Amino acid sequence: MKNAVQNNWRVSRSHRRFRFDLDQISFMGVLTALIFIYILFHFIYPMISKGLLW
Repeated sequence: MKNAVQNNWRVSRSHRRFRFDLDQISFMGVLTALIFIYILFHFIYPMISKGLLW
Protein backbone atom coordinates (compact mmCIF):
# COMPACT_ATOMS: atom_id res chain seq x y z
CA MET A 1 0.00 0.00 0.00
CA LYS A 2 1.06 3.50 -0.70
CA ASN A 3 1.46 5.92 2.20
CA ALA A 4 -0.05 9.22 1.13
CA VAL A 5 -1.50 12.15 2.97
CA GLN A 6 -5.07 12.81 1.97
CA ASN A 7 -5.98 16.40 1.41
CA ASN A 8 -9.49 17.60 1.96
CA TRP A 9 -9.97 19.53 -1.30
CA ARG A 10 -13.63 20.28 -0.63
CA VAL A 11 -12.88 22.57 2.30
CA SER A 12 -10.28 24.60 0.42
CA ARG A 13 -12.50 24.90 -2.67
CA SER A 14 -15.49 26.00 -0.62
CA HIS A 15 -13.37 28.62 1.17
CA ARG A 16 -12.08 29.97 -2.14
CA ARG A 17 -15.62 30.10 -3.53
CA PHE A 18 -16.84 32.01 -0.47
CA ARG A 19 -14.01 34.51 -0.85
CA PHE A 20 -14.81 34.96 -4.55
CA ASP A 21 -18.50 35.49 -3.78
CA LEU A 22 -17.65 38.10 -1.16
CA ASP A 23 -15.39 39.93 -3.61
CA GLN A 24 -18.09 39.82 -6.28
CA ILE A 25 -20.72 41.19 -3.89
CA SER A 26 -18.36 43.99 -2.84
CA PHE A 27 -17.65 44.83 -6.47
CA MET A 28 -21.35 44.99 -7.31
CA GLY A 29 -22.02 47.21 -4.30
CA VAL A 30 -19.27 49.65 -5.26
CA LEU A 31 -20.42 49.67 -8.89
CA THR A 32 -24.00 50.43 -7.82
CA ALA A 33 -22.83 53.28 -5.59
CA LEU A 34 -20.71 54.75 -8.41
CA ILE A 35 -23.62 54.62 -10.86
CA PHE A 36 -25.88 56.32 -8.31
CA ILE A 37 -23.31 59.08 -7.70
CA TYR A 38 -22.87 59.54 -11.46
CA ILE A 39 -26.61 59.97 -11.98
CA LEU A 40 -26.87 62.31 -9.02
CA PHE A 41 -24.10 64.67 -10.12
CA HIS A 42 -24.69 64.63 -13.87
CA PHE A 43 -28.47 64.81 -14.04
CA ILE A 44 -30.02 65.87 -10.75
CA TYR A 45 -27.47 68.37 -9.40
CA PRO A 46 -27.53 70.58 -12.54
CA MET A 47 -31.33 70.74 -12.31
CA ILE A 48 -31.13 71.75 -8.65
CA SER A 49 -28.44 74.38 -9.34
CA LYS A 50 -30.57 75.91 -12.15
CA GLY A 51 -33.63 75.94 -9.91
CA LEU A 52 -35.66 73.52 -12.02
CA LEU A 53 -36.57 71.18 -9.17
CA TRP A 54 -37.41 73.81 -6.52
